[in-house]
Amino acid sequence: MARIAPDIPELQQVPEALRSVAYMRALNRAMRSPLTWLLGLVSLAAGVGIGATQGRAFFGGLGAVLGTTVGAALAMLLFFRVILPWRARRVLPSLTDQTELSALDQVRRADASLKKMAGVIEGGKPRGQKDPRDPTRLP
Repeated sequence: MARIAPDIPELQQVPEALRSVAYMRALNRAMRSPLTWLLGLVSLAAGVGIGATQGRAFFGGLGAVLGTTVGAALAMLLFFRVILPWRARRVLPSLTDQTELSALDQVRRADASLKKMAGVIEGGKPRGQKDPRDPTRLP
């Protein structure tokens, strides 16, 4: 299973099974935040403006188009690599308190159950259970 949640200090108190759930919820809240979209629009406008200005200064009209494209691409990269993870980390502490995570206790129990099943598959029989063909089981 791929790990979705990065190793960040805000997730240290969260159990391993719930880290990806908590981080995805933080990303979802960050995406719905108006401040995130405002920062994205500002970075897009700055990237396009700087790209068009510098492209026109060095290469003329065709350079302006190329600079605008490069500036927009860099602004999108900035949004998804810097702004969105930063906003998710700012939202994350409100999602990692124990009252919020107690609602996700079923995920923790399901993870323990899956680990137990994987141990049974890899190791043979579960702990505490005797082999039904074992002759010592008879009285």
